[in-house]
Amino acid sequence: MIQAQIIYDDVRDLPNAFTFVQNAPPASSGVLSVFLDTSIRRVPGRDYLVFFRNSTRAVRTELAANESEHVKDFDLAVERVEEFLQHRFTPRHPGLALYISIDPEYFLAVPLPGRPVRDVAWSQQTVLTPLVEMMDEYEHVAVALVDKRSARLFMTYLGAIELYESFESDFTGKYAPGDFPRRTRSTGIRGGRGTPGKAGMIAWSGMAQTRQRRRHEEFALQHLRVVAQALMRMMHEQPFDRLFLAGTEEAVDMLRNNLPQPLKARFAESLPLPITASESEVLAEALEASQRRERESEVETVKRLVERAGAGGAVLGLEETLPAVNDGRVDTLVMNSNLAGAISICGNCGRLTTSNSVCPSCGSEIEKVPDLREQLVLDVLDQSGRIEIIEGPAADLLDRHDGLGAFVRY
Repeated sequence: MIQAQIIYDDVRDLPNAFTFVQNAPPASSGVLSVFLDTSIRRVPGRDYLVFFRNSTRAVRTELAANESEHVKDFDLAVERVEEFLQHRFTPRHPGLALYISIDPEYFLAVPLPGRPVRDVAWSQQTVLTPLVEMMDEYEHVAVALVDKRSARLFMTYLGAIELYESFESDFTGKYAPGDFPRRTRSTGIRGGRGTPGKAGMIAWSGMAQTRQRRRHEEFALQHLRVVAQALMRMMHEQPFDRLFLAGTEEAVDMLRNNLPQPLKARFAESLPLPITASESEVLAEALEASQRRERESEVETVKRLVERAGAGGAVLGLEETLPAVNDGRVDTLVMNSNLAGAISICGNCGRLTTSNSVCPSCGSEIEKVPDLREQLVLDVLDQSGRIEIIEGPAADLLDRHDGLGAFVRY
């Protein structure tokens, strides 16, 4: 049983909410799992509340038609959500997830970084897939804005941004790296010790210009190595999946060429941002670039999945993936975001099957699984496997294999 009502305000609390809900035992009568689109366009007229009411009416009608003994419990859970949405909720994020039962202490609300597929479900098990999708989509991403003198380092995660560090490097010497050329001296003709009978010509020495430029580049390189060290500290304290660079073009190129190998492996691309960009500008650019890179990465994942399937390191399609899930062999489950299909579960041994009669393993009775995606996610998570939910071009490729596959441990 959940020991207290939990209402999160920060999207970065999503992993805590996920862990809490995942480990909560099934409720005695059922849990109401609610996923609402609370983005700006849904706020006028409280469209999210209208959707919730319409959806719960449909669920209640179905429960009543099946003569369920839990209709009253469902009604009580709906009342609790209604009260929260009416009086205690202010939309600040694109989405909202709620988990409620009739138990007064079983109430959890957490904002979501993206707009979820709107849904209302009443069942013994909590619905976790939308949370898995959000955590898969909005990963840790580092952004470094640099010029030859200063740096601003950010971490974005779950649609939020945080300034990790901001600094200017202290350099000794006549010229700072950000102001070359600091001053110039015009060439002129004046009297001096020149050739007898001719005026002396004294110019700003080309050698001095070269020394100044070299000193300028040395100071800049020293500064950008400090930035790279700061990024390494950042990565060790909070591992990130991708690194984006932005700022002046020359400084970005110098930093990229001097990144340690762990950072080079995570470098994604340069963003068109000045070093003075606001946090909201940095976040918007980073999110857009991250999602673009995520779609590209998903295509590579599916291609690798297909290649590995031929060598025995992966399985493809529903008929091959279910046995791998049943045997606990799945390392990473890869599935389309709109995956759907008909499977059953054995009431005796718990194996999943596409059979419509009896369990092919033990011959016991089977029952229909209401949600293929959710069942697969729950089983793989119980086996400490990972979940990769894909969309876009990668999903089109995986559609050729039922929209489902897995990298297997053996």
